[in-house]
Amino acid sequence: MAQKVENTVKLEIVTPYKKFFEGDVTSVVITTIDGQMGFMAGHPPLIVALSPGMSHLVQNGETKYFTLSEGYCEVTGDGIKIICNAAEYPEDLSPRRTCKSYTEAYEELERAKKIEDRAAREVLVKEFEQAMARARARRHLLELYGSDHQKERIAILVQEYGWKDIV
Repeated sequence: MAQKVENTVKLEIVTPYKKFFEGDVTSVVITTIDGQMGFMAGHPPLIVALSPGMSHLVQNGETKYFTLSEGYCEVTGDGIKIICNAAEYPEDLSPRRTCKSYTEAYEELERAKKIEDRAAREVLVKEFEQAMARARARRHLLELYGSDHQKERIAILVQEYGWKDIV
């Protein structure tokens, strides 16, 4: 009987704080500024900018879900390298911190919109919109792939914080 051979590609995900992941994967799907993109072995070279969002990889037939924040992804003949500000698995996340960070970013965004200096306003608005996007991605990850306890907590806290929108 013939043996099944899977094509894999070396994936490395690095943040300023740690090497989040390194290993051979069958595929990886990330959120870019142009939407979701997937990569497998043999993908042509490419560099894309990341947008905060939910991502996943497939390794040895197992799918692992996580969030990535702002950064970039470089696909080369040697593999896929992702450099980003933060990368988190569901078990790394706190439902309360997720809701609190969204609420704080929303409040700061509303204040930033009132700044008279146009250049300063644009920088701050973008910063707080990105913080909200990171929180949305974390919430979405927790709601779909968190532990039962995390799912229960995020549902309660979303109501407590009055947070209605989602990714």
